[in-house]
Amino acid sequence: MSGGPVLVRGRMHPMDRPGRVLGWMLVDAGRIAAAGSGEPPDDLPGSRSLLDLRPKTIIPVLHDCHVHFLQTGLMDLDVDLGSASRFDEMLSLLADAAPRHVGGILRAHSFDPDLMSDGRYPTVAELDAISSILPILVKRRDGHSGVVNSAAWEFLSLSEGASGVELDEAGLPTGTLRAEAYTFAIRKAEGLLTRDERVECFRRAAALAARRGIGVVHALAGSKEPSNTDVELLLEVRDELPIDTVVYSQMEDVERVAALGLPRIGGCLLLDGSFSSGTAALAEPYADREGTGVLYYEDQQLTAFFRRAHGRGLQLSVHALGERAIDQAIRCYREAAGSETREARHRIEHCELPSDAHIAAIAELGISPCVQPTFEFLWGGPGGMIEKRLGSARAARTNPHKTMLAAGIPLAGGSDSYVTPMDSLLGIHSAVNRPNESERVSVFDAVGFFTSAAARVSFDESRRGTLEVGKEASFTVLDDDPFDVPPETIRDIGVAALYVRGEKVEI
Repeated sequence: MSGGPVLVRGRMHPMDRPGRVLGWMLVDAGRIAAAGSGEPPDDLPGSRSLLDLRPKTIIPVLHDCHVHFLQTGLMDLDVDLGSASRFDEMLSLLADAAPRHVGGILRAHSFDPDLMSDGRYPTVAELDAISSILPILVKRRDGHSGVVNSAAWEFLSLSEGASGVELDEAGLPTGTLRAEAYTFAIRKAEGLLTRDERVECFRRAAALAARRGIGVVHALAGSKEPSNTDVELLLEVRDELPIDTVVYSQMEDVERVAALGLPRIGGCLLLDGSFSSGTAALAEPYADREGTGVLYYEDQQLTAFFRRAHGRGLQLSVHALGERAIDQAIRCYREAAGSETREARHRIEHCELPSDAHIAAIAELGISPCVQPTFEFLWGGPGGMIEKRLGSARAARTNPHKTMLAAGIPLAGGSDSYVTPMDSLLGIHSAVNRPNESERVSVFDAVGFFTSAAARVSFDESRRGTLEVGKEASFTVLDDDPFDVPPETIRDIGVAALYVRGEKVEI
């Protein structure tokens, strides 16, 4: 929208308060200069052009507050097993890809045995039958477990004694990796990517976001490995991307992050694992397997890190699903930052199984959860993966989004892409239509997860998140109005256009 003021027409939900609808806004130099309902007044200042988007619907720019940015782009380059509904079909996809593969290791993603009628993890022998020479790494959809063949075991220098290596009755590795062993394998495999491949992953992830109408991504980048430079690389190229990235550096090196000028640290720094891989840290054993999951940090270690980061003025963000992990996050935030946690807006990612006491503490401290409504839509409800892992009583308590909102806790929305699709409209749909009806939220609140509350969690509410005078003219144009269509069709709404600071993004 260069070349002077532009009058934008359309049905607009500014998201500053429920029920308010605008009919026009004046965009000038990338910002909203004026806005109102009904017909625009005749005395608007200056000459202007017209962008008539009627009968389309305009909402503040969609956000996704939890995206594994490199890994999302990498999905296009790896083998996609997400379409496999049978075990033999999954093996066939790998067998078809192996002869065509060029490179050090064949990576496959979105393996989900819970969606297969005969679902289980493949064995080393079954993957070796596909190739005993080409290293193969199969990643479960949740990103917390996977399987390797014997060639990958050697190629990645895995050790039988590592935590998370599954052994058979004879004490030999089955090929399945969880916890630290899986994290080690993934970091080693991703470390083989070249600089150009990494930049290409960033570009693909940004382009995917734009096609979904997402103009702001909270990009989780890097790792605890000192040699990983993904954060620096993303900062180097992010101005070339068509969308805005809010970079979360997934490392514990506070001085390095501060030197980069970033105001935040963390992202998916794992306090525990996931329900589906049986590694989320629960208070009571899993319903379908032994154990209560894992905690990756001792309190003393975590609190010391929190103190270092908070002392440098950095916003913190950590992954915590199960009760024990959520309890640890709250406990260590309280110890490290106390009442200053509210002002710092320290985050808990996922926060799937909080108790009533946890919800009260989160509200008291002002902790900012980032939630993923699509988890419940895909894996919740009777017979779903969550119920299988936790049992019906605990499954009924997962992801209590309506309860948390009622406690005064603002919730930002994310996808956890690559785990679920980077699709904020699907997230909105999931929050409104989740299987547990008692925790369904209103369309206004669901849209807020991915607009106004999303901007707030990264301290951006003064510049975007609502369509108000003085803010950036960053907005998403939809084919239909999510407030008017039947709730069960929200996921089918098409994205017509995306504008970032007044400029149309090619989608």
